[in-house]
Amino acid sequence: MSTATTSEPDLDAEAQRVAAVHRLATGKAFHPELRRAEAQARVQLAAAVMAMDEVEDRIAAGEKIHSLYEQAAVERAKEAYAQALADLVRGQSSTEASPTHSSSRPTNREY
Repeated sequence: MSTATTSEPDLDAEAQRVAAVHRLATGKAFHPELRRAEAQARVQLAAAVMAMDEVEDRIAAGEKIHSLYEQAAVERAKEAYAQALADLVRGQSSTEASPTHSSSRPTNREY
């Protein structure tokens, strides 16, 4: 009996990961503007997650607020990061406009 058939998917997945690492490294080297956009989107996602966690901590402490705004901000940031990463992998900027981020932030409302 051969075990090659059971390990083939693992080899395929590993080959895809190696190809992704190569593509990302190449994209970062040849497209510094896309590398910067990906890095900025990653930071914005991290900031959105941190803001959501802060509100969740306040909720856990008994404050009568909700985190819907923060949850939506995380979703928008995830979408923006996914697009920036896809742009970097493809080596070209998408033609779709990125979501605008307002500098004003609504306050959490009491129940």
